[in-house]
Amino acid sequence: MIDLSARPGEGETVLATFDGRAQFAKWMGGALITEDGEAVEGEALDGVTVHGVLTYSVIRVKEDNFAV
Repeated sequence: MIDLSARPGEGETVLATFDGRAQFAKWMGGALITEDGEAVEGEALDGVTVHGVLTYSVIRVKEDNFAV
């Protein structure tokens, strides 16, 4: 779940579009840290669109053919 109205705080995960794709990154000290550890900072942030702050993750625990 993404909160579109929240401003990211230090250490929060955001959904951002850069390098032609949407991905999750952490906001740390004025830079975005991607899941693979790359830092996007300075002028590179000019091409980044932050869509919102990640508030909840939905993770599929088990997949089966039973109705829930």
